[in-house]
Amino acid sequence: MRYIGFDREDAAEMWARKKLGLVNPPEFFRAMSAVDADGQFVCVVVLTNFSMYNIDVNIAMETKKMRPKETVNMFNAVFTFIFEQLNMRRATGLTGGNKVKARKAIEQFGFKQEGVMRKALKDGEDLVVYGILADEYKNHNWYRPCL
Repeated sequence: MRYIGFDREDAAEMWARKKLGLVNPPEFFRAMSAVDADGQFVCVVVLTNFSMYNIDVNIAMETKKMRPKETVNMFNAVFTFIFEQLNMRRATGLTGGNKVKARKAIEQFGFKQEGVMRKALKDGEDLVVYGILADEYKNHNWYRPCL
């Protein structure tokens, strides 16, 4: 896996939307990504719904192709961008209540469950709301300060 940042941003956003099953593209987004040796997307993080203090984080991954050290580097770059360059106070993540692996991954990234939107998805599934604050990430074991 090789982190490519904002390169191929439009293609990365389309790949993530397809993988996550999202129909409508956001009006404004930034997409950071990583690719495998063949240049195929392995991980894409799409940032949407920018406000002065919060940003939504949408993560699409090919988990079988992710490697621990590279994953740490990828997410450190993403959260450094969010909290140190954009100066956001918090980031929000959403996932389906039945998506156990996705929920576990979100929690490993340092997000905390904040609530449940009951029967919010098309199939009647709950939508789980997660959040992470800037200071929580900076105290997370994945955090690597910018040099």
